[in-house]
Amino acid sequence: MKISKISIKEVIKNYESILFDSYGVLFDGKKPIDGSIELINYLNKINYNYFILTNDASITDDERSKSFINQGLNISSEKIISAGSLIFNFMKIENLMEKKCFIYGTNSIKDNLRDKGVKLLNENEMEKAEIIIFSDVEKWPTVDNLNNLLNFFYKKYSENKFVKIILPNPDIIYPLGNKSFNFGAAAFIDILEQAIFRIFGKNKQYKAIRLGKPYKMIFEIAKSRCKSNKIIMIGDQLETDILGANKVKIDSALVTTGINTTKKKITSEKIEKNLSPKYILNSIKL
Repeated sequence: MKISKISIKEVIKNYESILFDSYGVLFDGKKPIDGSIELINYLNKINYNYFILTNDASITDDERSKSFINQGLNISSEKIISAGSLIFNFMKIENLMEKKCFIYGTNSIKDNLRDKGVKLLNENEMEKAEIIIFSDVEKWPTVDNLNNLLNFFYKKYSENKFVKIILPNPDIIYPLGNKSFNFGAAAFIDILEQAIFRIFGKNKQYKAIRLGKPYKMIFEIAKSRCKSNKIIMIGDQLETDILGANKVKIDSALVTTGINTTKKKITSEKIEKNLSPKYILNSIKL
């Protein structure tokens, strides 16, 4: 079955709420994507219901809003649902608030979690950790750090002390500008998991808990805020944006300005059913 094409004007006309991915859809990692500033200004003007669903967990939603606004994208923090903001939600739901946590992340993320009552350890206290959170990818994934982490988990698991790994951002890669990409935190957590599985065998207790797209929590929060059944997800990655939308049974449109560019021929014959978007959206220009 052929995937239909749709324009952004048709999306606005046919749906009551839009969920936008950030990187690759509105922002290319360095600057706003062509047409995104005009689109957001128009949606704000007509008071249209939209939210930004981003797997980036490196800064708070307030900081992200300020960054967007500085780039000309007038998006308030209330319209942002980030993987980083799910950390506290998850810990509260799972009754983990009394656990000792070590986090690889920015000071703003650490301060935000401390303010909410999460018990964060200091830089030199990782050995005491019951939970390790990988919120930011900028500093920790050197070869030495990966080796140290592997041996840390080996020691703990050998003693039957199962340290939980929380990975807010499940992205393997993300765009950085129009023609380049960076590895995301998930790429390095995958390496750690595979190494641990080789030593101990596959076990759910050794697997990282992933929070962002394509997992349900971020979509369920978005659906509750939309207060509508006519919702569409616009994203650039089949494995996160589209798969996640399909899992919670909302429509999806794959935009070809990010990871899945027009250079990667997207056809229904090549896409697994659970990764198939309802629409292809060539541009977000009005």
